[in-house]
Amino acid sequence: MKITYNKKIRTFGKTLVLGAFLLGMMGCEKDLMLEPENNITQTSFYTTELQIQQALSGVYSAMINSSSRGGFDVNFYLLASEVRSNNFNAISQNGNRDYYAINRFQDTSSTEEVEILWEDAYQLISYANNILARIDAVPFADPATKEQYRSETRFLRAYAYFELMRNFGKVPLVDHPVSPSEAASIPRTDLSTLYSFITSEIEASIGGLKNTYDSKNKGRITKSAAHAMLGRMYLTGYGYPLNNSSYLAKAKEHLSAVIQGEGQYVTFAPNYADLFKSTNDNKYHIFEIQHISGGLSQGSYLPSYVSPTFGTADPLYNAQGSLYSSSELGVSQSLLNAYEAGDVRKAVTVKTQFIAQNGQVDYANYFVKFREGGLVITNRYDWPINFPIIRYADVLLMYAEVLNYEGNTSGAVPYLNRIRQRAGLPALPTSMSSSDFTTALRKERRVEFAGEGVYWHDLVRWNIAVSVINQAAADLNYNYTITTNDYLYQIPLSQIQVAGYEQNP
Repeated sequence: MKITYNKKIRTFGKTLVLGAFLLGMMGCEKDLMLEPENNITQTSFYTTELQIQQALSGVYSAMINSSSRGGFDVNFYLLASEVRSNNFNAISQNGNRDYYAINRFQDTSSTEEVEILWEDAYQLISYANNILARIDAVPFADPATKEQYRSETRFLRAYAYFELMRNFGKVPLVDHPVSPSEAASIPRTDLSTLYSFITSEIEASIGGLKNTYDSKNKGRITKSAAHAMLGRMYLTGYGYPLNNSSYLAKAKEHLSAVIQGEGQYVTFAPNYADLFKSTNDNKYHIFEIQHISGGLSQGSYLPSYVSPTFGTADPLYNAQGSLYSSSELGVSQSLLNAYEAGDVRKAVTVKTQFIAQNGQVDYANYFVKFREGGLVITNRYDWPINFPIIRYADVLLMYAEVLNYEGNTSGAVPYLNRIRQRAGLPALPTSMSSSDFTTALRKERRVEFAGEGVYWHDLVRWNIAVSVINQAAADLNYNYTITTNDYLYQIPLSQIQVAGYEQNP
């Protein structure tokens, strides 16, 4: 579902829920177009089936252009997670760049990116709460459609909470529309309660979701997306810091449900490069952020954050250039070294040289996974390629991880080998030990999902981020060390000042 949104609506205040209200009218344009109408109010909206449909598309759209810096793919998956890991090196500060502070663990409660994460997620939650509070009173021609819209909204709200939890730990749980003054009085909720809420919400949504959608609605949340997200949530909750052992079986149940739908509801891409072409949007990924070019404020910002400024002779040149030069933010040598010889994913993911604007070859490591050569785009924020939040390969590898935890290493290896063989690598023996499998799996996940914001959260749930990051910092002679306190970002200062939350240690 390509949602286009002609104008940004942001009314940020000093409380976690800012009374954000979706104003909009939509029609079809590969597949839904949102055009805000400022004369619509909360009292006159949410009264018809069409308005609920429009409002739901606004919830999806909140992932795309909720902040001036970019959507969820830039903020949650690039800057807050990928840059946090040792896949990136922030080489030069070049002024007050948030990515430098995040990469060097110098961020504070006043770091703008920290505020953006909080505001963007709660904006989506506010939009969703408005729908869920009103949908019961709205007549629908088909009750199944009402339940579908309700289920999609519940999924998206739970997903936003999951990202908040992974970045901030305890956060305020708001499940209905509130005023700014009411929002300021809601305390942070403990992780166990938050996990129960988000998993129960998505569990309850499965029945109302569809397995597939027609071409005009591709990109909507499917049953497979719900099962995959639950698999990720439960496996995360099985790890650090919650360490809930009962979640392992639940993760297995939902991941297995996705795998059982292969060939009918989910597709394993035969070639790794096919995963990152805009022509294959909504074909291989299970849940993805929708982007479309054409100057509609629905394009992706991400490629311009991670590419150098190319010269006209470079095959990846685009007249709009890029945002950061190669001297500021680069792919780490550590990541490059993680690829085995012959791994086809390396060339798809990273390049180590480019033709600069002066026509000379320059050497730097940078991501190209989401940058397509030859595309005509309106500006550097107009890339059309969707961003994968959950891919089928992730489901297969998470399922293999679960099997290994259960002691079934021989049963886990074929799932890992399937990913390796697509990458052009030899199969690993089914007789390998559980410990060796763990090492191989962790390496595989790093290179398979490089640039997608997965690796940092893996390091945290495995509780090895301290050792990995501190070793990386020592290897580069960076003068810092981290502790488990650095697994979470600081609560934004504005929230501390208004609501009086206790700060993360």
